[in-house]
Amino acid sequence: MIPLFEHARQLNLTQTEKEILSYFEQNPSSAAYMNLQDLSRALYTSNATIVRFCQKLGLGGYNDFKYQLRRELRDCGQEILQFDDYIRRSIALFQDNIASIDLRTAEEIAALLTSKRPLYIYGGSLSSLPAKYLQMVLNSLDYPSILVEWERLLTALISTVSDDAVLLTLSAHGTDRYLPVFRQAKARNLTTILITCDPDSPLIPYSSISVCTNDANREYHQTDVNSRIGFFTVIQILIELAAQNRSAGQDRSGHPEKGAGSPAE
Repeated sequence: MIPLFEHARQLNLTQTEKEILSYFEQNPSSAAYMNLQDLSRALYTSNATIVRFCQKLGLGGYNDFKYQLRRELRDCGQEILQFDDYIRRSIALFQDNIASIDLRTAEEIAALLTSKRPLYIYGGSLSSLPAKYLQMVLNSLDYPSILVEWERLLTALISTVSDDAVLLTLSAHGTDRYLPVFRQAKARNLTTILITCDPDSPLIPYSSISVCTNDANREYHQTDVNSRIGFFTVIQILIELAAQNRSAGQDRSGHPEKGAGSPAE
């Protein structure tokens, strides 16, 4: 039995709470990704009743309950979803990712990206896609940056870039091999920004700023199939903040800044 449900069965539950628990036990995979309104309609009960049930389990609320249930489903190998559930799951993960982004951190990163300091953006393999997107839009906003896609080039650059350089790295997995680069960057007091989906990444302690998305590292026949949707979400937020910075700069001067490029198509 899933530990969360086993714990719930040991509590003194009302009849309504027993019905909520029964629904979760019968529909664990789909319930783990339902929003509160849909679940309330399915159970013919109020949002507040469901939240109180989750709090009785010692959790902060329904979102905490879903996070815990997802972890335990994965641990038990029971995360088997039907097509409709996959869509619901994707939407829930997207919403979770948005909710977890700290706006102050995003604004701090955007300020660095638009500071006119030398900017290097690194992304290898599939992570090169959001890296290319960010670099293309920043250049179109007249915030020049250099895209680095080869690990050897990144290793060579880290010892030669200027002291005021900013390095933004997107790395979903395999981060151990970048440790020498990040250690050298920290030794030089360079500004490093890390976007990863590994909360235990060894690069985080060596990063000036780090953002962790909830993309899942997945492989199919030894092929990386991590969608990087979380990466693209963070990148899009940074782009919109950079565009705001650009607009604010124009407003202060009363006209476009010299050398401003055309918006990206």
